[in-house]
Amino acid sequence: MAMRRQRGYQAKQRNTGARKRRSVILISTEGKNKTESQYFNDFAKAWNLNIKFAPGNYTDPINMVKTLRKEYHEREMDTELGDKAYCLVDSDVDPRKNSALAKADAITVKDGLRLIVSSPCFEIWCLCHFGKSTTQYSSSSAVIDDLRKKLPGYKKSGEGLYSLLAEQTKAAIENAEFLEKACLESGRKPHTVEFSPSTEVYQVVKELLYGCDE
Repeated sequence: MAMRRQRGYQAKQRNTGARKRRSVILISTEGKNKTESQYFNDFAKAWNLNIKFAPGNYTDPINMVKTLRKEYHEREMDTELGDKAYCLVDSDVDPRKNSALAKADAITVKDGLRLIVSSPCFEIWCLCHFGKSTTQYSSSSAVIDDLRKKLPGYKKSGEGLYSLLAEQTKAAIENAEFLEKACLESGRKPHTVEFSPSTEVYQVVKELLYGCDE
């Protein structure tokens, strides 16, 4: 919990009494292997956040965003009350996914939802807790293999992932920003398979902890 006192960021104040209800953070994650859901469920418990997850087991960005949008409206969420909605997707390594990512982006713009892309997969965010390597991976499996060298025993959907990484969160944010900058400087386009390695998960974590995403 010491992270709230770390230099460079200041955690925002929550639940001051001015709001009639707690703000809702709605997250959509891929498929049945809910690594991201488990991470953010643990994250919510650690920081007393009201995080909910959109239903469904979709793995394609378009259906994930559509489901997120439907849930967002059914819950009558309101950005003025601090509500947020994120769709966490993996770009994988097949360039054919670029079209789906672009269409998903177009949907999020309409309702103020956020498409959060990890390239090639969420485990890049986990690796950022250990350094800022620009290694180009040929598959998501290769990323997981690399992560297991840093985090022996790691398995998808495993419990306690956030607690294992929590102490390095600030470093992970800085390392993810470094990877993003490296991709931009090389001329790669965000939200494409080629924008790799990178992860925008840092934006969610930074925004929820410190009230900023830049």
